[in-house]
Amino acid sequence: MTSPPDQVRAPLSPAAAQLSAALQARAERVTVDRATLVEAFGEALPGAASGEHARSTLATLLYEIAEHGIIGLPTARTKWDAGRPALPEQVRIPTAAPVKSSAPRRHVSWRPELDWAYRARLTASQTEDLLACNRWFRDTHNRPDRRAPLSLRERSYEIFRHEKRLDSLITGALFAPGRLTLEQLATYREPPPLAHRRLGDGDTVLVVENSDTYATLYDLLKNDPGRIGHIAFGSGRAFEASVENIAELSDIHRIVYYGDLDAEGIAIPARASINGVQHGLPPIEPATGLYRLLLAHEPTASDIIASDRAHSLTAWLPGELRQAAHDLLTKGQRLAQEATNRNELGPEPSWRWRTSAAPQPETPAPDRRVGSPLGRNQAG
Repeated sequence: MTSPPDQVRAPLSPAAAQLSAALQARAERVTVDRATLVEAFGEALPGAASGEHARSTLATLLYEIAEHGIIGLPTARTKWDAGRPALPEQVRIPTAAPVKSSAPRRHVSWRPELDWAYRARLTASQTEDLLACNRWFRDTHNRPDRRAPLSLRERSYEIFRHEKRLDSLITGALFAPGRLTLEQLATYREPPPLAHRRLGDGDTVLVVENSDTYATLYDLLKNDPGRIGHIAFGSGRAFEASVENIAELSDIHRIVYYGDLDAEGIAIPARASINGVQHGLPPIEPATGLYRLLLAHEPTASDIIASDRAHSLTAWLPGELRQAAHDLLTKGQRLAQEATNRNELGPEPSWRWRTSAAPQPETPAPDRRVGSPLGRNQAG
């Protein structure tokens, strides 16, 4: 689903926000080299950084952060390694403001939760934000009623008198590892609701990006759901956070996703999968049968995607579809999931999830393990 040009950009996914904060804490250097980049990744997301899909996870998050203008990725191919997906040898933090060269403000009496601020090199804006937090820590000390958990925007309004201030701060240096945490502020990111319907007793939830296709698939599956226990409406990028709600569904052991075949449509489930795994959910798999049918349609024009970026995106798809999707992106084409309409899907059995023990259309993507991203130039 491609966003209209005038639509407000969606916030960073939770994992990208954590990595962004760790990178911003190293903003005293406008250029962050590979070793520092990997160090920040390990600090921000230790589980993901040591996992078997560390390379794909890091690439996915870096592209997302870059799309928000927080970092700049190299434009020269020589500044990327030879792995798949490729990782940059360095990134830039173009919006990084020069930090103070003088000693930090020592006359501020920071609360114990902020004792790290004595040693930090803070900008004037960061200092003002921390002073607001400092006052909140002071005023709520020994007041358990005042520190009862509130959602992020409710707490943000209480501290800053601006409900969205914490939205921007959690992607910056103040929330880097070892500094402020949401737990200290007794707050949490409230994931958007996930609209879903129960279809049967199957162990699989099918997530559909767009509303019309969601309605079509619900109607076609309600009398013969096979392995699909629930069908959910992803609502575009909202699913990157709302995926957490799948943990509330009982007996779900598998998540499959069907969306548009364009850069954003493929990035959404990859980002959501990173967030979901952090909350104990299984990795999100592509709805292979549906994507196979979609690729048989005539594409429409879209933005041209660079080959390296296309390789990073299509790593989420199974091998049998990866090259076709890569060619689609690099040719400046896209396929909207609405192309597979009710009239096509109704009589076509190949995309369905049967309950038999026979091989299913939705087989997990092949292992794309590349080991640690610590300078390895492994491909595949």
